[in-house]
Amino acid sequence: MNLTKREILEYLKLITSELTDAYNTGSTEPENSDSLYYIDTARDLVDELTTRLEDPQEEPVPHEDLRKEKEFSVGVC
Repeated sequence: MNLTKREILEYLKLITSELTDAYNTGSTEPENSDSLYYIDTARDLVDELTTRLEDPQEEPVPHEDLRKEKEFSVGVC
């Protein structure tokens, strides 16, 4: 089964909605704080994945100073 990017984004939207509902229906009692934390973390991860799929970024290019530093450290024994 091959999913298109659009279909994956739709699934992520549904997952986000379900996680939001789970968070909002969770008890605010102290013994439930871990559950709310994990739900919120999962929602953050889904949001991050959604953002990366919607706006793919090129691989970061190392800063020029880092290349110079690496070249310098290779030459030093």
